[in-house]
Amino acid sequence: MEYEQPRSISRGELEKAFRGNDGERIREALISASYSEDASWLVDSCLKLAGDERSVVRQGVALVLGHIAIDHRGEVDLKRCLEAAERLTDDPDEATRMAALDSVDDVLHAIRLQSTGKVDLGGRGK
Repeated sequence: MEYEQPRSISRGELEKAFRGNDGERIREALISASYSEDASWLVDSCLKLAGDERSVVRQGVALVLGHIAIDHRGEVDLKRCLEAAERLTDDPDEATRMAALDSVDDVLHAIRLQSTGKVDLGGRGK
Protein backbone atom coordinates (compact mmCIF):
# COMPACT_ATOMS: atom_id res chain seq x y z
CA MET A 1 0.00 0.00 0.00
CA GLU A 2 1.37 3.39 -0.96
CA TYR A 3 0.49 6.51 1.01
CA GLU A 4 -0.71 9.50 -0.93
CA GLN A 5 -1.70 12.74 0.78
CA PRO A 6 -5.19 13.81 -0.24
CA ARG A 7 -5.52 16.75 -2.57
CA SER A 8 -6.36 20.08 -1.03
CA ILE A 9 -10.01 21.05 -1.32
CA SER A 10 -11.41 24.54 -0.73
CA ARG A 11 -13.95 25.12 2.06
CA GLY A 12 -16.66 25.73 -0.54
CA GLU A 13 -15.87 22.44 -2.28
CA LEU A 14 -15.84 20.63 1.07
CA GLU A 15 -19.24 21.99 2.03
CA LYS A 16 -20.61 21.06 -1.39
CA ALA A 17 -19.21 17.53 -1.03
CA PHE A 18 -20.72 17.18 2.47
CA ARG A 19 -24.16 18.08 1.07
CA GLY A 20 -23.77 15.71 -1.87
CA ASN A 21 -24.98 12.18 -2.49
CA ASP A 22 -21.61 10.52 -3.15
CA GLY A 23 -20.51 8.78 0.05
CA GLU A 24 -16.98 8.12 -1.23
CA ARG A 25 -16.60 11.79 -2.12
CA ILE A 26 -17.79 12.82 1.35
CA ARG A 27 -15.26 10.50 3.01
CA GLU A 28 -12.46 11.83 0.78
CA ALA A 29 -13.50 15.40 1.60
CA LEU A 30 -13.47 14.65 5.34
CA ILE A 31 -9.99 13.18 5.13
CA SER A 32 -8.72 16.06 3.00
CA ALA A 33 -10.23 18.58 5.42
CA SER A 34 -8.40 16.94 8.32
CA TYR A 35 -5.12 18.15 6.79
CA SER A 36 -6.09 21.74 6.13
CA GLU A 37 -9.26 22.96 7.83
CA ASP A 38 -10.03 24.52 11.18
CA ALA A 39 -10.37 21.64 13.62
CA SER A 40 -13.49 22.97 15.40
CA TRP A 41 -15.30 23.43 12.09
CA LEU A 42 -14.31 19.92 11.09
CA VAL A 43 -15.53 18.41 14.36
CA ASP A 44 -18.89 20.14 13.84
CA SER A 45 -19.01 18.74 10.30
CA CYS A 46 -18.16 15.24 11.56
CA LEU A 47 -20.90 15.39 14.19
CA LYS A 48 -23.44 16.37 11.53
CA LEU A 49 -22.34 13.46 9.33
CA ALA A 50 -21.95 10.83 12.07
CA GLY A 51 -25.52 9.62 11.61
CA ASP A 52 -25.37 9.46 7.81
CA GLU A 53 -27.09 6.44 6.29
CA ARG A 54 -23.98 5.54 4.23
CA SER A 55 -21.41 3.45 6.07
CA VAL A 56 -18.55 4.91 4.04
CA VAL A 57 -19.41 8.37 5.39
CA ARG A 58 -19.62 7.13 8.98
CA GLN A 59 -16.29 5.36 8.52
CA GLY A 60 -14.75 8.63 7.30
CA VAL A 61 -16.14 10.41 10.36
CA ALA A 62 -14.61 7.78 12.64
CA LEU A 63 -11.21 8.07 10.95
CA VAL A 64 -11.16 11.84 11.12
CA LEU A 65 -12.28 12.13 14.75
CA GLY A 66 -9.17 10.29 15.91
CA HIS A 67 -6.92 12.29 13.63
CA ILE A 68 -8.34 15.58 14.90
CA ALA A 69 -8.03 14.52 18.53
CA ILE A 70 -4.32 13.74 18.23
CA ASP A 71 -3.28 16.57 15.93
CA HIS A 72 -5.53 19.34 17.31
CA ARG A 73 -6.21 18.34 20.91
CA GLY A 74 -5.72 21.86 22.21
CA GLU A 75 -8.19 23.28 19.71
CA VAL A 76 -11.21 20.99 20.02
CA ASP A 77 -13.56 19.62 22.63
CA LEU A 78 -12.17 16.12 23.08
CA LYS A 79 -15.25 15.03 25.01
CA ARG A 80 -17.40 15.67 21.92
CA CYS A 81 -14.93 13.70 19.79
CA LEU A 82 -14.94 10.83 22.27
CA GLU A 83 -18.74 10.68 22.53
CA ALA A 84 -19.13 10.60 18.74
CA ALA A 85 -16.42 7.97 18.28
CA GLU A 86 -17.91 5.81 21.05
CA ARG A 87 -21.34 5.93 19.40
CA LEU A 88 -19.77 4.67 16.17
CA THR A 89 -18.27 1.64 17.93
CA ASP A 90 -21.79 0.15 17.82
CA ASP A 91 -22.19 0.81 14.09
CA PRO A 92 -23.69 -2.02 12.02
CA ASP A 93 -20.78 -1.74 9.56
CA GLU A 94 -17.64 -3.62 10.66
CA ALA A 95 -15.16 -1.24 8.97
CA THR A 96 -16.81 1.71 10.69
CA ARG A 97 -16.71 -0.06 14.06
CA MET A 98 -13.01 -0.82 13.62
CA ALA A 99 -12.21 2.77 12.64
CA ALA A 100 -14.27 4.00 15.59
CA LEU A 101 -12.40 1.76 18.03
CA ASP A 102 -9.10 3.17 16.76
CA SER A 103 -10.49 6.69 17.11
CA VAL A 104 -11.63 6.06 20.67
CA ASP A 105 -8.06 4.96 21.47
CA ASP A 106 -6.67 8.09 19.76
CA VAL A 107 -9.06 10.42 21.59
CA LEU A 108 -8.31 8.81 24.94
CA HIS A 109 -4.59 9.16 24.20
CA ALA A 110 -5.10 12.84 23.34
CA ILE A 111 -6.99 13.36 26.60
CA ARG A 112 -4.13 11.76 28.55
CA LEU A 113 -1.57 13.93 26.74
CA GLN A 114 -3.62 17.05 27.33
CA SER A 115 -4.05 16.32 31.02
CA THR A 116 -0.33 15.75 31.54
CA GLY A 117 0.78 18.62 29.33
CA LYS A 118 3.07 16.27 27.41
CA VAL A 119 3.80 16.63 23.74
CA ASP A 120 3.58 13.49 21.60
CA LEU A 121 6.53 13.81 19.21
CA GLY A 122 5.74 10.49 17.62
CA GLY A 123 2.69 11.75 15.76
CA ARG A 124 -0.31 9.47 16.04
CA GLY A 125 1.41 6.70 17.99
CA LYS A 126 0.34 5.74 21.50
